[in-house]
Amino acid sequence: MDLRKAVIALLIAVLMIAPFASTVSSAATTGKKITVAVDLGHGESDKYLNYIMENNTEVNWVIFNGTITPQNLSNVDVLILGQPTVNFTIDELQAIKSWLDQGDKILWVAGDSDYGSGPTVQKIVNNLLSFIGAKLRVDYASIYDDVHNCKAFYRVLVHVSPDNVPGLDTQIIAQNITKPLLAHGPTAVIWVDENGKAHDPVNETFPGLIRIVWFYNTSYAADNNPPAPLVYNPLFYGKGTGNHTFVFLAAEYWKNKHDIIIVSGESPYGDYEPTFAWEYHGVKLDGPQFIKNMLTWFTVLETQVFPHAPSNTTTTTTTTTTTTSQQSTTSQHSTTSSATGGAGSTSGTTGTTAKGKTSKSNAGLIAGIVIIIIIIIGAAVLLKK
Repeated sequence: MDLRKAVIALLIAVLMIAPFASTVSSAATTGKKITVAVDLGHGESDKYLNYIMENNTEVNWVIFNGTITPQNLSNVDVLILGQPTVNFTIDELQAIKSWLDQGDKILWVAGDSDYGSGPTVQKIVNNLLSFIGAKLRVDYASIYDDVHNCKAFYRVLVHVSPDNVPGLDTQIIAQNITKPLLAHGPTAVIWVDENGKAHDPVNETFPGLIRIVWFYNTSYAADNNPPAPLVYNPLFYGKGTGNHTFVFLAAEYWKNKHDIIIVSGESPYGDYEPTFAWEYHGVKLDGPQFIKNMLTWFTVLETQVFPHAPSNTTTTTTTTTTTTSQQSTTSQHSTTSSATGGAGSTSGTTGTTAKGKTSKSNAGLIAGIVIIIIIIIGAAVLLKK
């Protein structure tokens, strides 16, 4: 092959790969760690928390053992409140709200069923969500399943099927997952509108809603303690009333602030047996992979989707290890979302794409420059011919 033909072939190859340059850039990570704070200062258990931190070192971890203040939130990107049993003070609620008002933040609040002392947790969670202006709530109920469980109706199994939301990369959450998760004594997630009316997120959505983890359609609602459920009255959703499904974990996207508020019917850590569980009563589970995926999603949101990359550098804080032994598991599964509906902004339309992916790497720019140089050299060679 003569030089002219070789140059022409090279130019054709360059033109073929050029469209993929931006894709490579968008997939590249910044290498910057986000900071995840976990609360233990409001009666939460630390069960499995040490394993979660040890097996997810791609983020910086901070443990809150006392009062939540603006100072200890100042460098935090993600705050996880795993089933609090002690009320937050007004100052703490205001600190969390002010932190969210800064934008580019992620808050995960975990509730409980209404069995035993669960109503206390439910009220604390709902009061917090109301204070910060979120629409999501936990219902004052319990969800059971006689079919999909870990050998007891209250050891409920749930499955990961996130709504597909363009621009928010929700597909990350389901990657490498084929097994269910554990929801030990859970409740369901609901939402309330501006008038305080409660809604069923399975059939009624709002702009900004992202439904992520679901109960199977063999589940049903129960009412163990007051107050009465806001949505899932057992007369209509209880055992023997037909097939029902509920949302176990959902998020709402605040487009104006680029915040994500996550609410779950049980906790990822602590609890009697948290969602992180990898096996329970002989049933294999994908809890570790789910938590890893959520942390990966948080990192992508904070470093590639939200308009401002985190600027903090925080040292990892450790906590006392539990006595339970565990081998870390990296699951190897994938799933396709079967849920429809979606998210956007709290004031826009469903499916609104997030803006401002300003913290991507410069790989695309470099690739573009290289391509231009190759084309110029090739053109010069052809002209000389």
